[in-house]
Amino acid sequence: MTRHLILIVDDEPDICELLELTLNRMDIDTLSAGDLKSAYKILNENNISICLTDIRLPDGNGIKLVKKIQQQASHIPVAMISAHGNMDTAIEALKAGAFDFVSKPLELAELRNLVNAAIKLADKPQNSPQNLRPETTREAETKKGQ
Repeated sequence: MTRHLILIVDDEPDICELLELTLNRMDIDTLSAGDLKSAYKILNENNISICLTDIRLPDGNGIKLVKKIQQQASHIPVAMISAHGNMDTAIEALKAGAFDFVSKPLELAELRNLVNAAIKLADKPQNSPQNLRPETTREAETKKGQ
């Protein structure tokens, strides 16, 4: 069975801690970021399986992160978790490529179901692990051409 690494992006340390504890009890490893800049760094340096992100972050909008992941690592399922969500925001997130959108406060059973659905998506054969480094994509294309 593949060991999964989930990136949690939220500027509220208590939310990150709650998500980390819950996911660790599910035998899932986690890394946390409090802003987009930190999230991009983690994505570039690790083979992330799944990303859970808030909408409002100190240095931008979580939908920007969804779009970046869709452009450069579309195999990573991204779910939006936000206290500031409304129907328009949810639609925007789904159009950007998020596979789900849930509102805070998040019930633990709901989180487990969300993560299990994301794991199924991440485990699909066409989803090969890589990070967001643009060089990785170019290197892969170069190797294919050789």
